[in-house]
Amino acid sequence: MLVLPQEHTIKKMFNRLSNKNTKRSSNRIFYGWWMVASAMFLMFFTTGVSFFGFSAFFDPIRKDLGWTRAQAAQGPSIREVYQSVMAPFVGFLVDRFGPRKVIPPTMFISGLGFILLARVTTPSHYFLALILIGTGMGWTAYVMVNTAINNWFIKSRGKALGATSMGPGFGGILVALIVFFIDTEGWRVVAHSIGIITCVVAVPLTLFLRGAPENYGLLPDGRTVDVSKENASLMDSEMEDEAQFSFTEVLKDRSYWLFIIACGFQQMAVSAMVVHHIPALVSFGITSQVAGLLVLIFTLSSLPLRFFSGYLADKYDPRMVFISMLILQLAGAVILIGVFNIWIALLFEITYGIGWGGSTSARLSLQGHYWGRSIFGSLMGIQIGSGAVGGLIAPVLVGWLADTSGYRFAFSLMIVPLVIAVIMVHLMRTPNIIQESING
Repeated sequence: MLVLPQEHTIKKMFNRLSNKNTKRSSNRIFYGWWMVASAMFLMFFTTGVSFFGFSAFFDPIRKDLGWTRAQAAQGPSIREVYQSVMAPFVGFLVDRFGPRKVIPPTMFISGLGFILLARVTTPSHYFLALILIGTGMGWTAYVMVNTAINNWFIKSRGKALGATSMGPGFGGILVALIVFFIDTEGWRVVAHSIGIITCVVAVPLTLFLRGAPENYGLLPDGRTVDVSKENASLMDSEMEDEAQFSFTEVLKDRSYWLFIIACGFQQMAVSAMVVHHIPALVSFGITSQVAGLLVLIFTLSSLPLRFFSGYLADKYDPRMVFISMLILQLAGAVILIGVFNIWIALLFEITYGIGWGGSTSARLSLQGHYWGRSIFGSLMGIQIGSGAVGGLIAPVLVGWLADTSGYRFAFSLMIVPLVIAVIMVHLMRTPNIIQESING
């Protein structure tokens, strides 16, 4: 039986992990890295069963219930809009109340959503199930988990977020398993099983995510609070490279809105690809089993750059790292429309996977580098929410075009959003408050 740590036990752990000075501990692991490990698994699970994994459910559900691709795509589109609307709200809640009060109940609701999905017979039940799933998974999990991690790091922000984002890179393993068990046991049995696993495994893991380290006598990156005179200047230097913005100041920043537009268009392209990934490959003449393995290759291909781009974003300009990853993703989108055999499909999976995976930690590092920690969740929620319209339109549009003209033509249109995203990020400039600090 899984035994959860009590509050006093967690606090004792923090006391053991803390030092009495501002030097990094040589023999203790900073608790933030334990949070990264928990967050990595949560992102692995939620992305594997919900974000990537739903593509494995798409055709079985559609065929079982006698729906067209456009009809079946309405459910993921509604979930996308719901998550986009929820994202600013849950981001604010995590900033305000901390992850431990927000993430566990939302994850439990997602588990119930999968249990309901196993029993759907009508469109209304289908839509409701996907809304419940989207409450704690997908973009909402992405916002909540990364907000929690961002609070614990400044100098190592890119590496921490990069390590967390490696979780989705392993998510393809679950997709391959889902495809296998759907073929052998049926999609309803698999959906019900995922719901149970969410409630008994994923929910307890969320309890290890904590609020800001300052609440536990720590500073970001593993330094402890020491108010002695000899360490006061050192503490200041640790925090000086993080600019503090009010919500109003960020909303007045032109670069933030360019960032919002870029992320919204990228989200539009990714949403369409994820929902129709396996069905598109099957329409190109690849079996569903091989398509499931290709999704695994797609996610595994993203692993090295998920972490390495975070490392690069710590060391160099995160804006340029983000642009480089978007260009790789764009190249993959071009390759997709020319898939005629498994080898071209493999090239698509690797190229798109590297670009999309690498963009995740680079994008988060860029936001944290430009606008800090204090309102990270709220800003990240707005960024996700900005993709609501594209998230609603793209999967249904691609499904409708696939029904009428085929997937090649449908996905050729998804190249445009990525081009716009590259242009928007290129136009971004460092906020004035940071630039003045650098020049000063």
